[in-house]
Amino acid sequence: MSGLKPVFREAREAVVTGAGRMKDRLHQLADNMDGHLDTIVRRVRDEDDFNDAVITTRGGNAKVTVYDPSTGRPITEYGHIRDDFGGSARGDNATDIGRLGEGGYDGGHLGAHRFFGDTADPGIVPQMANLNRGPWRTMENEWADWSRQGYHVDYTVDVYPPGATVPDTFEVVYTVTDPATGQIRYQNTPHFYNQPGQIFDRVPPADITGR
Repeated sequence: MSGLKPVFREAREAVVTGAGRMKDRLHQLADNMDGHLDTIVRRVRDEDDFNDAVITTRGGNAKVTVYDPSTGRPITEYGHIRDDFGGSARGDNATDIGRLGEGGYDGGHLGAHRFFGDTADPGIVPQMANLNRGPWRTMENEWADWSRQGYHVDYTVDVYPPGATVPDTFEVVYTVTDPATGQIRYQNTPHFYNQPGQIFDRVPPADITGR
């Protein structure tokens, strides 16, 4: 698998080139979450001329999911998190997407439901249940702790193979920033195989202090 990753990365980069400017504008999008949000989202999509992506916003959070149009399955997702909304009722297709796996899978949100609410299908993948409910959730809990202390979290999740119905691997990069100063408080690059036995070593809640 590791030998194929450069090939996958090259393919993914070719696909997301047309959406590159979207990532730079997530902060701008989040800064304008007021009455003209829909107009802003349409403008971002139109100017980038990239249709194989889904923009999701909730409160001060925004994310872009880039997907393979031939499969409808994700290639990469990048997002900006300011707010944690905790648990809420779910109405998306996570359960059905989990069934695309052959047993033992959940429908896992690349960007957690607690941050973005109901998610379009490209932002959900068949994810091993003990990964989704264990290390992946632990990572999400850490992000929520950072946001509750006033920090912003920027993340990227790369899916391998890109556009696969059931991914083999998730490579994550996230950065925690103090919005008042722009200084980076923390960075991490966790890697998860879509199989049992994965581990995520989170920052302890006691070490996540307010700004």
